[in-house]
Amino acid sequence: MKSDAIINAVEGVTKKWAKQRKREERERSALQNRRLAMTRRHHVSIKEAAWQIMERAYLKASANGTLPANARQIMYAARPHILQVADRELGKDFDQYFTQTLLPDYIEEYGVAWDVVFDARGNFAEPHSIERIPVGTLQVRDYLQRINRHKVKKPDFSIVETSYPTRGPKNRYGAILYIEKEGFDPLLRAAKLARRWDLAIMSNKGMSVTASRELIDDLCTKYDIPLFVLHDFDKAGFSIVGTFQRSNRRYTYTGTAQVIDLGLRLDDVADLPSEPVYYRERPAAVEANLHENGATEEEIEFLLEHRVELNAFASDDLIAFIERKLEEHGVEKVIPDEATLADAYRRMRRQAVVQEKIEEVLAELDDDEAELAVPENLRAQIEEVFSTKRHVRWDAVVSAIAKQDHDAVDEDDEAGAAS
Repeated sequence: MKSDAIINAVEGVTKKWAKQRKREERERSALQNRRLAMTRRHHVSIKEAAWQIMERAYLKASANGTLPANARQIMYAARPHILQVADRELGKDFDQYFTQTLLPDYIEEYGVAWDVVFDARGNFAEPHSIERIPVGTLQVRDYLQRINRHKVKKPDFSIVETSYPTRGPKNRYGAILYIEKEGFDPLLRAAKLARRWDLAIMSNKGMSVTASRELIDDLCTKYDIPLFVLHDFDKAGFSIVGTFQRSNRRYTYTGTAQVIDLGLRLDDVADLPSEPVYYRERPAAVEANLHENGATEEEIEFLLEHRVELNAFASDDLIAFIERKLEEHGVEKVIPDEATLADAYRRMRRQAVVQEKIEEVLAELDDDEAELAVPENLRAQIEEVFSTKRHVRWDAVVSAIAKQDHDAVDEDDEAGAAS
């Protein structure tokens, strides 16, 4: 047919061109595949990125494992690497995901014995004692260690005091440090911060409660001691300082305390990682609040878009920062007045004299210990008391029985002497 002839003619003319075109397409595809293979990025999950940096982050936060580290401190040390490597955004709940999932999972999987401080969730209380512990990692560990080390020792009859009786600031501490965070307690104890600087330390989660303002109002005003406030570099941190400086509808101050902003301020965070911040309020309202609470124009400009937490510090760096600030403000160790020093000396000298006499009596009692016979029905007596008084302790019952038996012996001795 005529149409077939036309088709054959066209194909004959274009056959060579079509072959060349297909070869070019194949070569271009190969070139593109090669480029893709050379430039393709390996997808890294948030968990994989966290696993890569976790040990280094812990060592950084804990001063190479020499100090306890808060879980959020480790998160801040790890986050820059995770941001750079992970193939997706971290999201607003990343801090909780890291501290409650990634970090615990890593510790469990690798079996590392890290001193990580997780926020306590609940309390554990013993009966018949004042022992009450927050159910947090280090608190539980410390409690179990004390149980394992416990041994019943001979009664301590020492009356020698190593500390002079005090109550409150007088002769004991010369300043109060308020910390916005609660999770730093183990670190502060390990660094002996309160003892090294004779500080009372108070903490709240976030904004100060009314009770804390009442405490500061009374102590700082009556005893003329300063309050140092350590807080995050953010809007809430400045508000915390403000609540200690002026009255509001919830609390009216009766005096004027010396409130010192220890930081964080803009100059303190130059080398610390920041995070973006989002406000529900209008920018003008945020600016007004920050200005009212003492932020500078430069700080306000920064805080409209970013914030920095205390947890961004490594543990040793945080302690060094606090101590540097305390030294700058002239905080000194407490030494009482001359009259108190003299009274303390005489008191402790008298105790030493009396203690010597006690030791002599104890030596005589040790010789007579075999004569202190234990009642055969001691258990039965305890059970009898329990039948009507379930709330009492077994050792309280033993104490009462021992005293009763001792008094009976004294009465017999007196009767024998009278006859």
